[in-house]
Amino acid sequence: MDFGIIDCHAHIFPPLAGACGFADVAEHLLHQQRAMHEHGNQPYRRQRDDAIVTERALWSATDSSVAGRRETGFRVGRCGRFEWEADGEAQYVQFLPPYMADMSAPAEVIARQMDYAGIAMAVLQNDHIYGDLAEDFAAASARYPGRFIGLAQLQEAWAFRDDQLARLADQVERLGMAGLYFTYSGLFRNGYAMRPSDPAYDSLWREVARLDLPVFWVHRDRSPIGSYEEELADLARILERHPTVRSVLVHGLPTSRYADTDDRLMLPPVVERLLTEMPVSAELLYPISWGGRFEYPYDRAIGHFRQLVDRFGTARFVWGSDMPNVERYCTYRQTFTYVWNHADFLTDADRRAIFRDNTLALFRR
Repeated sequence: MDFGIIDCHAHIFPPLAGACGFADVAEHLLHQQRAMHEHGNQPYRRQRDDAIVTERALWSATDSSVAGRRETGFRVGRCGRFEWEADGEAQYVQFLPPYMADMSAPAEVIARQMDYAGIAMAVLQNDHIYGDLAEDFAAASARYPGRFIGLAQLQEAWAFRDDQLARLADQVERLGMAGLYFTYSGLFRNGYAMRPSDPAYDSLWREVARLDLPVFWVHRDRSPIGSYEEELADLARILERHPTVRSVLVHGLPTSRYADTDDRLMLPPVVERLLTEMPVSAELLYPISWGGRFEYPYDRAIGHFRQLVDRFGTARFVWGSDMPNVERYCTYRQTFTYVWNHADFLTDADRRAIFRDNTLALFRR
């Protein structure tokens, strides 16, 4: 190849049992417990025999607010696990790869992983599971110039408030963050009392437009807002009022949701609208969601992706890995070779767009 590959979805983080940029450990743990309640790719297991557990013990099924949190002794374990007790049994979820003994991903390790896999640059996404990490991202960028692009993070439930707007400006102007990571799951902090499309949030989206930031959006399948498609419709309402805000659908489109018995994709109107009429891109990131069900090189995913390219073109897609989380399923290099080596319908220009240029175009700062 004659260009450097850019990974639009990677993480660095200190040991997760710490505060990791939050006010204290308890606040960080609150976000982690909520995230593991919502996590579905990896099953809950019983520690004594590793049997799969189907009951969701970490949070009330009927209360998505902070009050729905259950007392289970939830904690950050070791070797990739979050742990708790339920029904008198120790349980866990293997969220990260087992080699992550202290539950950390230092910038040095991720930079060396990038070197080994042949990745020139990575966008550091800032999810609450890992912490509030803009300071860490700035330090990593200073230590490894040209290797990392950091995303800012706010408390989504109150992201329209003056203190949060000031935090955003500080993360961008002082720390050099070049985009915003926004997860709908963060709305649990106020019990989903408002949606991001509500007029109260317009002050945030005006500030995002002023700072010229792309927004990386994380949506759920089911939430108090509704289905995945209803959360996408909420995004569309935001972009109707703030049409210059460039957006990325983190984790890409859940194409298995839209495939018929012949694996033909029947996309809902809201997806069609976002990817044809609005400045929205989607991550090409199948291994993290498919790796637990299908074997590399994920042939079915390639078939789905070809249909997306035929429908929307390559300009709407950016490649990402979700490193190091994804290594519970495959190697870093395999996160792009499944497409690079097996999507023979892509031209050299297509590869350069998906694996580099489309991501760079998001970050005009």
